[in-house]
Amino acid sequence: MTIVTDKPDVYIVTPRIPLQKPSVPNDITELASLAENLGYERIWIIETNDRDAFSVASQMVLSTRTIAIGTNIVSVFTRTPTLLAMGAFTLDELSGGRFILGMGPGGTEIVGDGHGIPFQKPLTRVRESLDIIRPLLTGGRLSYQGTFFNVQKGFRLRVGARNPRLPIYIAALNPRMLQLAGEKADGVILSHAPVDAVDDIKKNVAEGARRAGRDPRQVHICINLPVGVNQAEGIVNLRKTVAWHLTAPAYDWLISHTKHGDVVPKLRELWWSGRREEAWPLMTDDIVLTFGLGYTDDQLRSRIKQYLAQGVTPIIDSHGIRKGHEKEDTVSIMRAAMRK
Repeated sequence: MTIVTDKPDVYIVTPRIPLQKPSVPNDITELASLAENLGYERIWIIETNDRDAFSVASQMVLSTRTIAIGTNIVSVFTRTPTLLAMGAFTLDELSGGRFILGMGPGGTEIVGDGHGIPFQKPLTRVRESLDIIRPLLTGGRLSYQGTFFNVQKGFRLRVGARNPRLPIYIAALNPRMLQLAGEKADGVILSHAPVDAVDDIKKNVAEGARRAGRDPRQVHICINLPVGVNQAEGIVNLRKTVAWHLTAPAYDWLISHTKHGDVVPKLRELWWSGRREEAWPLMTDDIVLTFGLGYTDDQLRSRIKQYLAQGVTPIIDSHGIRKGHEKEDTVSIMRAAMRK
């Protein structure tokens, strides 16, 4: 699978968009249809501590015809590989081969605090999930013993996959996970990765691909990038989103590719001590544009072009939107991103 990157993808922040209101059309399916009509090739669905991504995806695949729909991402800690394979197979069948399984460790807050599962050895857990899911999707029998998962007695799904090469993407924020993507996955999803990190991202994907005898061009590199609307509340929400991500040590490798590492210790000190209203104002326009797409149409389109020129797909992540105007702002951003 070689992806030609010439346009962005779109990411629907489902917790902010209603699934159903009395006497009002379903906003989620409307946005999926709009993305298809605007010419987007892929739409991605979040899963954190709110809606189940597979359920939302099923609505989207039934209301669209051509656009690919992927999870971005579901956690390998909260579902077994067999359950992930079953969900992926079902959605692939419902969509006629348009589903992408995007999976990864997820965050420690969700996995540990929400599910009570120790966040241990995420790289191993993702690797084992890949080793189990692919054979199950191809209809083969599997016996597998790993650190976390044991599949016994030639287990298999009752029906072989409609699409034996159903795309599997994994989330990555560091070199080892990027190398695993190059070795075993069809694509990799990063978040808030600056343009200046793209060369190293590609090198690590290529290193993993080389070890596995694969062509690194077969691994599709995508990056979730936050964007907002040019309104006071949208700008504040965008800065808060960037601040929240930079407080996580998991982003240190990406941050190291920028000139903004000096602000991170102060940001984390304020954030972790509960002084968040003092933390997010540290996010200057320069920082927001380094880790995101900005909040004006010109910034959005300019930044999209920069990522596309590097051969990676930017995913439009509409986090900087206003309460009560979620659908309106999301639509505005989706339209602006596709204008030439």
